[in-house]
Amino acid sequence: MRVSAITVAFLCLHTALNGPVWGQEAPAAASGEPAALDQLPLNMPYPGVLQVSVDATDTARHILRVREVIPVSEPGPMTLLYPRWLPGNHRPAGRIDELAGLTISAAGQTVRWTRDTESGFSFAIDVPQGASELEIEFQIVTPVTGNQGRVVMTPEMLNLQWNKVVLYPAGHYASQVTIEPSIRLPDEWHAAVALEPLSNENNVILYRAVSLETLVDSPMFAGINFERVDLDPGGEVPFYLNIVADDAADITYADEHIETHRALVQQAYRLFQSRHFDHYDFLLALTDTMSGIGLEHHQSSENAVPRGYFTEWDDFTDVRDLLPHELVHSWNGKFRRPADLWAPNFNVPMRDSLLWVYEGQTQYWGYVLSARSGLWTQQEGLDGIAWVAAIYDTVAGRQWRPLQDTTNDPIISARRPMPWRSWQRREDYYSEGQLIWLDVDTLIRELSGDT
Repeated sequence: MRVSAITVAFLCLHTALNGPVWGQEAPAAASGEPAALDQLPLNMPYPGVLQVSVDATDTARHILRVREVIPVSEPGPMTLLYPRWLPGNHRPAGRIDELAGLTISAAGQTVRWTRDTESGFSFAIDVPQGASELEIEFQIVTPVTGNQGRVVMTPEMLNLQWNKVVLYPAGHYASQVTIEPSIRLPDEWHAAVALEPLSNENNVILYRAVSLETLVDSPMFAGINFERVDLDPGGEVPFYLNIVADDAADITYADEHIETHRALVQQAYRLFQSRHFDHYDFLLALTDTMSGIGLEHHQSSENAVPRGYFTEWDDFTDVRDLLPHELVHSWNGKFRRPADLWAPNFNVPMRDSLLWVYEGQTQYWGYVLSARSGLWTQQEGLDGIAWVAAIYDTVAGRQWRPLQDTTNDPIISARRPMPWRSWQRREDYYSEGQLIWLDVDTLIRELSGDT
C-alpha cells in the first residue's frame, strides 16, 4: 500500500473531523440541550489542585476506597459531579450505582449533600464559613460477578479507570480542573499507566498532577503477574506492551509473537506518517477472571483477551485485531475527534452522529494493520473483510434503517440484548462503516493512479 493514498484517505475528512487537537482549545459545546447542572462549564481554571487517593488493596471484596481533597475559596452553594458521559463509551455509562459510603466534611463540620433527582450524578452542598477545603471519602463497590457488570478487580489484577473514583466541581471544563492522583496497591504488584510517577513508597504511588481530562484518559492496569515489553527499542519515544495475567505462566511467548507486535507499531507509524504522543502504553490483560475490554485513549489503551493469547496463539486469531483497532484510535478519535463527540466535561452529553468515522474508519485500518503487521495473514485480513461484506448483504434492517441512524445506538440501546438484531440493527457504524472506508481507500487509489 502506498502511504500517500492512505494519508489522503485520512485527511479527506478534514471538514468532518473538526474536533479539537490535543493540547489546543476545544470548540464550543455541541448544540442541543445541556446536562441538568446547576452550573454550565466554563473554560476557566478551577482554583487549586484536587487530590485523589485510592486504596486498591481490598481485592478479595472488590472494593476501592477513595479519599479526595478539593480546595474551596469561598463559602456557599457548590455542586460536585460524578462522571457520567464517558469517552469511548459514546453514552452515559458512568456507574454511579457503585458509589457508596459518601461522607463530606469541611472546617471540622459534616457537610450534608443532596443528590440531583433528575440525573443522580450531581451532589449539591453548602461550603461552610472558614472552610479552605472539602474532605471527601467514599467507596466504589465494583462487581464481584459478571452479572453485576464488568469485573475490574481480582486477587491477581486491577483495571482502574479514574472516572470511577473522582468527584469534581461543576462549572469548569475538565481540561481546567487539576488533580494529583495516588494509589495504594497490594504488595508486590506492579502498575502501568500513562501518567508520570513522582514517588513510590510502601506501594503507594504518587503521580504528577494532570488535568481531569488527562486523568480520565489515563487508566491503569496493575497486577502481581506483570511484564513490560519494549515494542520500539531505540525508537524516538517509549512504546511498551504492559502485560498482566491470571497466572505468570500465561506470560509465555515466542519471539515471533513479540515481533508481530513490534511490526504493528512500525506499520502504524508508516500508515499515519505522524506521531502525536510522547509515549504509548498498551495495557494488556491475559485473563479469564477479569472482564474483557477494548477501550482507546490518547497515550494508552485498555485491552483484555483470553489468557491463552500467547500460549495458545493459533486459537485466538479472532482477538488479534483488538490492539491494532485501539492503537488506530489514538489518531482517529483522540488526536482528531469528530466535533460533536467532544464535550467540555463528563456530565455534558456527547453526540454520536460521526461514529461511522470514529469507529468505522478505525475498524478498517485496524484490519489493515492486523494483516500488515503479521498478527493476521494477508488472507485472514481479506477473509475478514469478505465476511463483513457477506453479512451486510443479508442484514434485513437495512431495508428501513439507514447506517447513519445506527450511530445513535450507544445511547438508545446501550448494548442490551436484542430479540431481532438483523431487523433492528445495532452499532453497524463499526462494520458497515468499515466498508465505506474500504471504498474510500480504493477510490482514491483508482482516481490517483495508485499514487
